[in-house]
Amino acid sequence: DRPLLTWQKEDTQCYLDELMRLEGRGDFNTNVCPHCSARLFPHETPGYRCQDCDDPALYCRSCITERHVQLPLHRLKEWTGTHFEWITLKALGLRVQLGHRPGDACYNPIKAFGDAFVVLDLHGIHEVGLDFCGCERAAPSTTQLLRFRWFPATSVDPRTAATFRLLEMFHLMSGQSKISAFEFYSTLARRSDNTGTQPPKDRYVSFLLMMRQWRYLKMLKRAGRGNVPSGATAVPEGSCVVECPACPHPGKNLPSDWKTAPEQSLRHRKWLYEQYLAIDGNFRLKRKRVSSWDLDPSLNCGCAYFVERGAYQVHLDKFDSGDLQGELSADCNTHDAVKLTNIKGAAGLAATGVATVDCSRHDMKCPCSVGDLQKGERQVNVDYLLNSSLTHNTTNMCAISYDVACSYSVKVPTRWARYGYRTLADRKMTWCIPMFHLNAHRERCRSVFSPYLLPYSGRLNGEGTERRWSMANGYAPATKEMGPGSRNDFLDDVFGDQNWVKVTRLPSTLLTRIKVAVVERAKHVQAYEDFTASLPPISIGKWKDMVESWDHSPATAPNPYEFQRTHEDLTQAALRVELAEHDAADIREGRATAVHDYYSASTIIIVGMEIEDQQRKLLADHTALGANPTDLQRAKILERQNALQRRIDGWRKIQNLFMPSVVTLVSQQSSSDPQDSPLPQKASLFLPSSACIEVTVPHILLDHEWRLREAQALDALTDLRGHLEVRAYVYRYKDQHLRGQRETLRSRSIINSIENKIKMDASCYRAAYSALTTLSGALAKVNWRGSLQPLLDSDIRHVSAGDGSGSEGRRELSWIWKAGSASADGNLVNEGANDNLQEGLRVEWCKSRARAKRWIEEVEILQEEMRRTKEYLDWHSRWWQGHTALMFHQRAETVEGAHAYAYRQALIRNKMATYCERAWRYVRAWVCLGLVPSELGFQPPESHATPQSPSAQPDDEDDLPSLNTISDTNSAMSHSMLEAEMEEYDWVEEDYD
Repeated sequence: DRPLLTWQKEDTQCYLDELMRLEGRGDFNTNVCPHCSARLFPHETPGYRCQDCDDPALYCRSCITERHVQLPLHRLKEWTGTHFEWITLKALGLRVQLGHRPGDACYNPIKAFGDAFVVLDLHGIHEVGLDFCGCERAAPSTTQLLRFRWFPATSVDPRTAATFRLLEMFHLMSGQSKISAFEFYSTLARRSDNTGTQPPKDRYVSFLLMMRQWRYLKMLKRAGRGNVPSGATAVPEGSCVVECPACPHPGKNLPSDWKTAPEQSLRHRKWLYEQYLAIDGNFRLKRKRVSSWDLDPSLNCGCAYFVERGAYQVHLDKFDSGDLQGELSADCNTHDAVKLTNIKGAAGLAATGVATVDCSRHDMKCPCSVGDLQKGERQVNVDYLLNSSLTHNTTNMCAISYDVACSYSVKVPTRWARYGYRTLADRKMTWCIPMFHLNAHRERCRSVFSPYLLPYSGRLNGEGTERRWSMANGYAPATKEMGPGSRNDFLDDVFGDQNWVKVTRLPSTLLTRIKVAVVERAKHVQAYEDFTASLPPISIGKWKDMVESWDHSPATAPNPYEFQRTHEDLTQAALRVELAEHDAADIREGRATAVHDYYSASTIIIVGMEIEDQQRKLLADHTALGANPTDLQRAKILERQNALQRRIDGWRKIQNLFMPSVVTLVSQQSSSDPQDSPLPQKASLFLPSSACIEVTVPHILLDHEWRLREAQALDALTDLRGHLEVRAYVYRYKDQHLRGQRETLRSRSIINSIENKIKMDASCYRAAYSALTTLSGALAKVNWRGSLQPLLDSDIRHVSAGDGSGSEGRRELSWIWKAGSASADGNLVNEGANDNLQEGLRVEWCKSRARAKRWIEEVEILQEEMRRTKEYLDWHSRWWQGHTALMFHQRAETVEGAHAYAYRQALIRNKMATYCERAWRYVRAWVCLGLVPSELGFQPPESHATPQSPSAQPDDEDDLPSLNTISDTNSAMSHSMLEAEMEEYDWVEEDYD
């Protein structure tokens, strides 16, 4: 079926003919007005057609004008006898009379200034004949326009207006498609005149002004300011935001006794009331040094998402000392949030970006939590924003994710005490690092600040702000050119729109999450129990005590998720640092012999081993090409060979300075025909371990290589074990989840890649072991092998795999999983082997336990979020209903409108709550069973799916649905029926105008 080509072949000419027909009069060529039967003559009584009405008939002048008394912004065309030409209703004599009902005459009409009133509408930019009412009791001109649903551009003698429908359309389009005001206005101008011969009057600046006022008024209206006595004056800070219904809000969606609830009970879990926040900065939402706060003030003034500018600036002026050293000397890797502090203070920028505090589980902006950054993501900025966010109706327990939490959180109490903040009093704050940023931190941070190892955090990843920035960054080209007040108000509106969209999608979002969480909880709990059953109970008891101590006191207790390295454990990276420090000490004390300006005895060995590793990789890739490589593959290998050969040649020159005796060996290798010389990946480097067999090598070089080879062997075993774990996981995943040729082939390519890494690890270990064997004789090392053994192919197997020679009861663990660490005297001892295995098992058991607990917590948190969402919507409905009886307006019409708006908003919240209840009606049954429809293939019956609090737990076994009852196929719905039913209740993003 190729409908487009079929249409092109069979219907194009027909469609084109109809378009051409519409350029003429079509069926209305009788020269008679269909309304009054007047004769139509091109020059005496021409015919007129409306381009925006559905009626294509031609009418006389009086009839077409009469028909458009209530449609004054339609566009007309006049038939000249040969073709149609544009003409305005104003030219035909139509006058728009305000202040009276349509068709009624005014005894004292007042023409608009200059009788050239311009109206912006979806159809284009129109010049209309407008008369204001000048009667004795007439309302002001702006009020007359607003009651006609035309928004005036100025409040004194308005000459321009925009229709409400135009402002509403652009408001929605700017939030959904990120179209700029200039592009939208240019579209209107082209719709009015696309030839450039009769351009409409320029009202772009007026459009910007009206749109800014419109956004502000809509924000106030939606926040209920039209239903309270104070109205638009004295708007409280943060009162005009769209709150996250799923977050805890005391007094709105939390139990009255939430503060005194016990830590753990059947009905209350105090940790469920924890607030999850995320801090992040965005350096794309910058602003040029355009205009000023005096010329372009903010209308919102802190009542939404941006903090109030005056207090924020006072804080910065008072506490920003300009000393960046404390932030740059963090005890971890430097990140953009820190290092950009220096380089982001670009000339010409008034703001280098913005920082914000978001709800990290639902990705919504918090009240009064956004502020400009002047020079990178400074702690003094973030402190103010975080404190401002915490002061707005949050609980006394917070889990905060920040990409530099390891350095930022250290001195928060000290800094906040200096500011005079009291927010930390009686407030428990825990810190974590978002998962995406976690790998860029040092090893200790990856365990201490991991969200997945943080007790009572569920499946928090902390990356919600990054997702929000991806949506907001589309506005950056426009906002960077705005003045300060315009930009803040515009971004407030953007954040409010994004929050509302998130609210409308909460039912499906939470439903999807809990469907995943229920299945993952069952899987990881089972994996944890199986792992626990395979380990000695004594070890489990010790590890459990250790991990529980760390859960309660992570600052003082030993970290159970870290491999507890002793001082003897040494990696190649750590050893390189030690050798470099030793070289530095020799230089300071005058013991060093300057053989080379840049290389020392240790670095020449280190570089040689790096080249050796490069040779192994190139040899493996060259061998993998096969007999018939492509030209591109051969070219890449040749380029790598040339680069490697150049590096070897450069290294040889320095090697000759430290090992003059190898010159003879090198010359012997290259004395034969150059055509027969070995490829660079096969060339012998004559490191001390290989050269000492034939020539004399300085003892210091032998000792350096010995230590480096020890670390290399241990690192290779660590990498080998890790890749074996990954391979086992991929095999399990493939067997459980992948079906079909495409998925199988894709998994096969992944497994092949892992297999190649395993081969490289084995080759690296064997090279290190061979070098140690040779060096042990030259250095008279005895009993050095310990747990290091020759690596056979049969030894390269997973911890759960046997050697293939016996049954499960006789299975033996491969020695690579018991390899010990280096002892103080440089020897490897067997005593460390079992300790090393126990450490690895402890870390893996603790992580398995953490995974299971996080998924258990996630299910609990999601149920609580569902309860809170529905409770918040019910509260919000009651809040609106409570504002329907306020009689503070003098005009009855205004009171009626305010009451109608409150009733409508209350109804919207009721409908949202009802939808949530319906969408989540089976959640409790899924949680009790540990199954979801996608796993069962059927749906629980209606009798066991009555709506109730999602977080309610069964009091006893009688409250649990019977598995037999739920699996009754006579009453259960099929999964396809469930999907069809859910589609029936697709969420409607109602206009909450």
